[in-house]
Amino acid sequence: METTRSRWIPRKNWNEEKCEFLSRKWKLSPILVKLLLNRNIDEDQLDSYLNPSFDKLHDPFLMHDMEKAVNRILLSINRREKILIYGDYDVDGITATSLLLKFMRDIKVPSYYYIPHRENEGYGLNQDAIKKAYRKGIKLIITCDCGVSSLKEVKFARSLGMEVVVTDHHQVENPIPPDFTVLNPHKPACSYPFKELAGVGVAFKLCQAIAKKINFPEEKLKSYLDLVALGTLADLVLLKDENRVLVKLGLERLPSSTTPLGLRALISTAGLSGRKIGEREAGYIIAPRLNACGRLSVARTAVKLMLTETSKEAFFLARKLDRENSRRQSMEKKMCEEAEKNLPEKIKSVLVVANKNWHPGVVGLVASYIKDKYYRPTVVFSINEESARGSARSIPGFSIFEALNQCKHLLTSFGGHKMAAGVVLPTKNIKKLEEELNLIADKKLTPSDFIPSKFFDFELDPDLLTEELVENLKVLSPFGPGNPAPLFLCKNLKIISHQTINRGIKLMLTGTKEKKKFEALLFNPAFFNGSQYEKDKIFPGNKIDALYFPTLNLWQGKRSIQLEIKDLSIPE
Repeated sequence: METTRSRWIPRKNWNEEKCEFLSRKWKLSPILVKLLLNRNIDEDQLDSYLNPSFDKLHDPFLMHDMEKAVNRILLSINRREKILIYGDYDVDGITATSLLLKFMRDIKVPSYYYIPHRENEGYGLNQDAIKKAYRKGIKLIITCDCGVSSLKEVKFARSLGMEVVVTDHHQVENPIPPDFTVLNPHKPACSYPFKELAGVGVAFKLCQAIAKKINFPEEKLKSYLDLVALGTLADLVLLKDENRVLVKLGLERLPSSTTPLGLRALISTAGLSGRKIGEREAGYIIAPRLNACGRLSVARTAVKLMLTETSKEAFFLARKLDRENSRRQSMEKKMCEEAEKNLPEKIKSVLVVANKNWHPGVVGLVASYIKDKYYRPTVVFSINEESARGSARSIPGFSIFEALNQCKHLLTSFGGHKMAAGVVLPTKNIKKLEEELNLIADKKLTPSDFIPSKFFDFELDPDLLTEELVENLKVLSPFGPGNPAPLFLCKNLKIISHQTINRGIKLMLTGTKEKKKFEALLFNPAFFNGSQYEKDKIFPGNKIDALYFPTLNLWQGKRSIQLEIKDLSIPE
């Protein structure tokens, strides 16, 4: 089976005349203006984009049911009722749970927490956990990053005399009874201005609303933004509007004196002490360590780390998460190799693979790997004789949530959104699910949908780059979904030398005028323009076309411009 060559598409939301005019007006370089226009930033949005600030966040009371949620929580506080924070086992859920617990602690409200075991209990509220809460005398349950797909369980909790406030951001599958209290921007009844908050973002809006009611200090509220940034980045939601503000401000606080002691220990254990923490470090180094325990064992370890107040315990737990992450990496590598061997020779529109030896906490990572490499919607299952627990990832143009909804007669449960979902079903139904998903995809998708598109900003010869320009690109960060890093095209880059390194290839290149030399890094080169990207043609003297992102590299006290090559092709 071969992967597919990608299609390079220029963003062109500007013309030279407009660019020159705005460059003078905004007092910004023409290159920066082009990049802003390519991200649909107009004059009205310019200040909020370049200068995100806390006062630009939306009023939390614009969210449907917020007033009701805050009043119910304050009633429980006044009655001294026992409150349970019920979270999820991924980083979004872990940070949302930790955030609410820290907030409750700071307003002197004792509270408990519960995070279900991924393998034994699965996602969301469950009746056994609710019964445990009832026996402990819990009167109010506040969910984090879950609940909207557990309306039966909410009803069950209320039948026992408990009240439930749901905070969630997942797609709403079923009608929500009007007497339920649900904070979710995706609710049909919710007119909140921004729909794409992560679960931790919704939890933060709840804290922000309570803070307004009780005159809680704004500066103290801001101290939670590092947790909000971590959860938002890990959940890969759009970095637009409020999300971009929350992440930008949160990363600026990492680490600081208000950063949880456990998070500082994790940063140290990960080898990031003394380094500026950006979206890459947060999303690809810190978040996987927090996620590891939820994937392989119990997420409570990560919450405990976020709440600890002793240095000794912080480093003990941080090292434990580090070991779990290493185990996860080894397991993931093995499972990805096995999944590829199980793929059919003839590629289908939707790829479905299953194995009884795969850990259910890692199948989502395997689904992402297969989806990225073969550019097909992918579902990966961990199975036993009776039941299969799976994770799905999709490509633009195909909502895996809607597809699963059309197959729900085969499923025990499912939940998620357009690009990712979790699913449980009887093992005997896997083959039928594969058939039905492919029937849906064959009607929906065309051959061109299976060619990944890579959007670049414009053509820019690296010879024109300066350290000042590359430094100025940082004002566009944080980068991620909805706010992509600048990507430039350069044709006929000449290879001077190449070297295989741990994660890819290092090249020494010259620009089209061959005036300057640039070090370039290629990570995961097997994905570039398909697995057959003609590696043998990358040799000194040859030329390549490349999509690249420029960075500043500091080595032995010297700064230099380095190119990160995101895709390449060999000119004919």
